[in-house]
Amino acid sequence: SEGTRPYLPWSVRVPALLETPEVTVPILDALYRDPSDYVRRSVANHLNDLSRDNPALVVTTAKRWLDTPDENTVRVVRHGLRTLIKRGDPGALELMGFSATSVEVNGPKLDRDVVPLGGTVTFTATVRNTGDEEARLAVDYTVHHQKANGGQTPKTFKLTTATLAPGETLELRREHSFRPITTRRYHPGPHAITLQVNGIITDRAEFELA
Repeated sequence: SEGTRPYLPWSVRVPALLETPEVTVPILDALYRDPSDYVRRSVANHLNDLSRDNPALVVTTAKRWLDTPDENTVRVVRHGLRTLIKRGDPGALELMGFSATSVEVNGPKLDRDVVPLGGTVTFTATVRNTGDEEARLAVDYTVHHQKANGGQTPKTFKLTTATLAPGETLELRREHSFRPITTRRYHPGPHAITLQVNGIITDRAEFELA
């Protein structure tokens, strides 16, 4: 499972696996219920690799596994679908129980318009179930970072999951830090935050990083 990952992080990649990703699925089928947690995690990471270029293949494979699960299958599938969930992929969201719902989102609202480099911004929002049935929600947020060339690049972060009864409201609050880290370089300029509720993206809340 690990050696045939299409986007192997610790060694060279095999071009043929990128061209024919379906050839590794039988390996994953044989191992997703392996007794070793290390093997199952590798399977989930492999599935997540496949999702970069082949979301339909990944959703179909995950659905087959969920049709014949053991006590670990849901965990493996959830980890394997994590990138698709962040992208708001409808098929992946439905597999995880986050189907289309009737919700009203108010926000995000920011506590400041200008954020100093190394500082933080806090946003709040409310999500209300306006439907007649219970709603299971996956809520993420995306920070649209300024790039050196003047464009913006999005980075999505997990926020929460919740189940709301009809008419129930969920209150959200999160502080996001712009403290320097080795894996990201921050550039001054316009930034924005959006929410994503079961794949539906809200309006942008704009701010300046200075």
